[in-house]
Amino acid sequence: MLLCSALFILLYEYFVRTTSGQILDNVMRITADYFEHPLPPLNPENRWIAVYIVAPAAVLFAGITLARQKFLSALIAIGTVVAANISTQVLKYGWLDRPDLANNPEYWTANSLPSGHATIAASVAVAVFLVASPRQRPFIGLLAAFWGGGWGAYIFIEAWHRPSDMIAAYLIVAVWGLVGGWLIMRVDPKGNTVIYEEEPSVAPAAALCWFFGIILSAAAGLCFLFAGGWSGIFAAMDDPTLWHWLAGALLSFGPAFLLAGAGINFFGAEAGRRMRGAPVPSPRGERVRYPVPPEYRELYERV
Repeated sequence: MLLCSALFILLYEYFVRTTSGQILDNVMRITADYFEHPLPPLNPENRWIAVYIVAPAAVLFAGITLARQKFLSALIAIGTVVAANISTQVLKYGWLDRPDLANNPEYWTANSLPSGHATIAASVAVAVFLVASPRQRPFIGLLAAFWGGGWGAYIFIEAWHRPSDMIAAYLIVAVWGLVGGWLIMRVDPKGNTVIYEEEPSVAPAAALCWFFGIILSAAAGLCFLFAGGWSGIFAAMDDPTLWHWLAGALLSFGPAFLLAGAGINFFGAEAGRRMRGAPVPSPRGERVRYPVPPEYRELYERV
């Protein structure tokens, strides 16, 4: 949680409160205004977009909750969704500001970090991840990265947000996802304990997330190099290039996989372990019983 919070602060301090960060962010968003894409356009006034984002994850969430009778865990997961989205709105409109350091008055200078729609997409996907069993979580985590990161990239190419807005949203959701996971593992230790002999492997899904995250993020950096580095960034203010558009889309997509990979590994390591036939853990804990030495058993029985 502290690491995600620190990354959020660093992201905000560079992309919002430095001139170079604002220019870099603005260039990528300018390209989103400039270039067309083959996907259906998103109308900002269409309130149904939030329903489209939430509905598939909500159906999967309800199915897992009902099938496994994980009602308390579901309430905690819903709480993380609400907390993440409230945090995003409070940070965006009530706390964080965006000074106009890039000296570009014709460009949108209002604060847009974090992205509200990206927070919705990532948080509902993380809610499904939280109520899933330890065996299901790796695959659900991979799907969550595609869902949250896919919507983040979609929102970017529609020119709704800057790439930093999406990354900030992923970090906000990660913080609250860790809070929810901590609570769920303590109120439902039975549903978060695996058997040593049949311990599920998190390696394939986690490796895919790390692979996609590293490759996509590194590819974004290469796009800047191919576009001419810093000199190309300044030139793109007047003449947008497809390289910067691609870099923005990749930066809006790739970090979701990095956080998903870390989450899969972390939750896999934190799940409880027991040998086959051992007592199933209880949320209230078991009373500790110490063995009585044979020579003192008679005294113990008298007491």
